[in-house]
Amino acid sequence: GLARDAATPSRAYAAAEELVATAEAEAKALTGDRNEAEAEELRTAMGAGGTGKGTAGTVRGAAGALKDLEKRQKSRQTRASRDALDRALIDLATYFRDALLVASGATGVVPNHPDMADKVSAMAAHASPEKLLRCIEAVLECREALAINVKPKFAVDAMVGTVGQALRG
Repeated sequence: GLARDAATPSRAYAAAEELVATAEAEAKALTGDRNEAEAEELRTAMGAGGTGKGTAGTVRGAAGALKDLEKRQKSRQTRASRDALDRALIDLATYFRDALLVASGATGVVPNHPDMADKVSAMAAHASPEKLLRCIEAVLECREALAINVKPKFAVDAMVGTVGQALRG
């Protein structure tokens, strides 16, 4: 994934794009059905599909309520996307943490990713503890940037640049 590709600029930014796109897709999957059901419920409550005198005016009047609903739904989807991205960033930070522990020779510490022991060992063999610490800091800086509403693409690209520089330097 991103940790492996960060040292290769041509692959690093593609991996970053994939990370952001995956978070957005996860958010759409989580919110899509609910959004549609809410919109349909509101349209029905406002008289959509009704017949008879006055129903056309009711539907026209519902446009403002639908806009408000769409705004709330977009906000919820953005939040879900950022939450998914944050989970991925925490996962990445703990991967670098595991590599840092191996690189520094720490013993008796339970790894966060025992399933990735081979990749963690390879990363630890490739990068010094100082470089791995800089990678962790870059991930944390990315999370902080997202917390103050920096666009995910820019925050993740900045992180990838910093991680790549740390791993190549």
